[in-house]
Amino acid sequence: MDYTKQSLNELKKLCKEKKMTGYSTKKKDVIIKLLQAHIDSSNIPSEPSEVQDDLIINTEKFNTEETVINGNVSYFNTDILKFNTTIKFDLIYLDPPYETNRTFTVNSLDDETGFNDVWEENKYSEWIDKLIIHLSSLLTPHGTLVFHISSENSFIAESILRKYFKKIQKIYWKRCHGKNTVKNKLGEMIDVLFACSNNNNIFNMMHTPIDENSVWAFKNKDEKGEYSLGALKHDRTRVGNLYSIIHNGITYQNKYGWKQKKEIVEKLIEEDRIHFAPKQQNMYVKIYKHEHKGVPLSNLWNDIHSITRTSKDPRVYPTQKPQKLLERIIKIYSNEDSYVLDPVCGSGTTGFVADKLKRKCILCDINKETLSVVVNRFKDAIYNI
Repeated sequence: MDYTKQSLNELKKLCKEKKMTGYSTKKKDVIIKLLQAHIDSSNIPSEPSEVQDDLIINTEKFNTEETVINGNVSYFNTDILKFNTTIKFDLIYLDPPYETNRTFTVNSLDDETGFNDVWEENKYSEWIDKLIIHLSSLLTPHGTLVFHISSENSFIAESILRKYFKKIQKIYWKRCHGKNTVKNKLGEMIDVLFACSNNNNIFNMMHTPIDENSVWAFKNKDEKGEYSLGALKHDRTRVGNLYSIIHNGITYQNKYGWKQKKEIVEKLIEEDRIHFAPKQQNMYVKIYKHEHKGVPLSNLWNDIHSITRTSKDPRVYPTQKPQKLLERIIKIYSNEDSYVLDPVCGSGTTGFVADKLKRKCILCDINKETLSVVVNRFKDAIYNI
């Protein structure tokens, strides 16, 4: 079918009939690309050429040989644009080349395992565009694509991602400390993770431990345990719930009101979960240490460091990402038994960690050298999570 002859409304109707998502606000040219990608992803024989541990791959059409790492993880040495499967993924983690115009190796002196990141003019953006279209067709309706790139190379990626996804949250990962060798510009230490989805994607909030010296430190104590103080007083930017509480003959009130309704606060008083400050005529909610999950994770991640040359998470591939980073991403955007895809897997960290977290994972890479790296990772089983 020649989609260029269809009107925008006709194209949207086709998308609806095919039960596609993420098309409603797109322009005509983008919808045409999404429809073409949908056809390609649906064009799999009714009798697939290979079935292995529920991973159904069209190996015959694309000449793609599967290497089963274990019951949860399979590897394919293939160009991801030529790869297809009937499986849909709750999470796709994409850490592609960044167009750095460099050649990356593990060790420039004695280990040339790595890849070439040099591109002709405009070829990189064309490739990323095709890649995003293809990968978006492999997501479940509640799936997330996490696109990982350095902040200094992120413009092209973001402009393309915003064409195909409704929801994009940027996560900033401080991958390293400042470098002493930088003289003529600011040190570059931030990577950006674009978490992209079109619907109500899987999202599991995570928490980080509380610093004992922070404002959340549990410096108070009663018979129930140690607790910190949660503010009840409303700030002055807007009016909260206006009422007063009388306790032990002292009236507690605030001209800007309180954050919680009176009946809620009265119930907390009955449960001895309100801390009174008579001199300030202020009230606080008792937040007990043994009940607290920690600080909700923000979009600034500065507690995970990049790969170092240690035995805990040894570097076996250039641009390898730390296990703890993948652990966090996988836990947030997928559930146990979810399918995860890493289309340019490199050292296979995504599959290595996903397996440990009881997910199923498909790894792909066009570089033949990566297979032995991935196999050895599972053989050595050096975990840092």
